[in-house]
Amino acid sequence: MDEEKRRKLITTDARGRIVFATIALVIPLVLGLLFRRQELRLRALADHGRAGTATLTAVTRQGSASVSHYRYEVDGVVYTWNVDRKKLPGEPGETFDITYLPEDPSLSRPGSYSNVELDAELNLPFRRGFPLGIFVLFGSAAALCHRNIRRLQKGAPVSTKPRISPDGAGRIVAALLLACVLAVNLDPKVRAVQIAAFGPAPFGLPAWLVVALVEIALFAPFFWVFPHLMRLVLGRYTQGGSLSKLGIVLAVAQAGPEERRSRLVVVAGLVYFIALVTAWIVFADSRGI
Repeated sequence: MDEEKRRKLITTDARGRIVFATIALVIPLVLGLLFRRQELRLRALADHGRAGTATLTAVTRQGSASVSHYRYEVDGVVYTWNVDRKKLPGEPGETFDITYLPEDPSLSRPGSYSNVELDAELNLPFRRGFPLGIFVLFGSAAALCHRNIRRLQKGAPVSTKPRISPDGAGRIVAALLLACVLAVNLDPKVRAVQIAAFGPAPFGLPAWLVVALVEIALFAPFFWVFPHLMRLVLGRYTQGGSLSKLGIVLAVAQAGPEERRSRLVVVAGLVYFIALVTAWIVFADSRGI
């Protein structure tokens, strides 16, 4: 029985190693190439961009942000683009100066485009850190799978306990989600929204730092919610349930009497999340963001 389980574990880890290694290599490579291509185009725009004239055509709203749309013509070809309303505050029908890339006129920016605008738009720490973070995360997972395979192949005893408890899995999920939430703060556009909402230096601290601290405080309850969610999900999975979105919903909805507390915690967490989103929408609308 142990040998059969050993073979299954080796097979599972081998598949995981391939999947995690592929993600660790392919996604950072693709993102790196895309980021590099855009960086070269923007550097070319700052270096030898050509002046032109565009017309503001419309102002739309995308979520909590207002967007200005404009059109311009180069050598008889019409191009369109859109930017944040704060960067282009005019009214539809107004004309304004733009800078476009001669070899690729579809790339343009309102006004002049110098190295100052270039540095602000590139956001190199994010462009380099995000692919690196993906590589480290999934590369570590692949290395862990490889380590488990070698350990099992050398005859290490097969554990009869789960590799990670539901509570541990829940805390890991919560930590990963919090990391994603905090990573968004690296985007200059997000920081601009934060400054518009809270000012450049609330409490004498940078806006992004204050927002990050508030996000950590507001997210803290989920380190209690997700362990309860994983108890329900993994419990149902051991009984043949699915890990799909529907499977997760069913795990919560069909929780037994002994899992009532976990279900109440998960439902309360969902209500808390909806309340946070609603509060932000109301606050952003009140500030005209």
